[in-house]
Amino acid sequence: MIPFKTDTEISSYIIFPRSLIPLDLSNDAKVLYALLLDRAGISRKKGYIEADGTIRLYFTVEDAKAKLRRSRQVATRAFHELESCGLIVRRKQGFGRPAIITLNLPVDKRRDANDR
Repeated sequence: MIPFKTDTEISSYIIFPRSLIPLDLSNDAKVLYALLLDRAGISRKKGYIEADGTIRLYFTVEDAKAKLRRSRQVATRAFHELESCGLIVRRKQGFGRPAIITLNLPVDKRRDANDR
């Protein structure tokens, strides 16, 4: 370990939206969403854009399992949590092919109320 000082270089990081914190989701689902948001940035740079302008990304349960360092069951549950609250939409492509994932951004209720 090295101490964090003003001249310390910070390696890459993942954006974690503050609006996820109050949501009734497991921490695994919240971290998975942050990972998907990071992957969406990569997909945008590579041009994985749907006809309607949404960003198409691929992130399998196995990817989630490895990144979260959790079991397949926990990774699957995290995906289901994100789907059930509307933060992601997964479209299955068929046997052996990864689902296409589309992200939806959470609404920050404080910001939404201030915009009115």
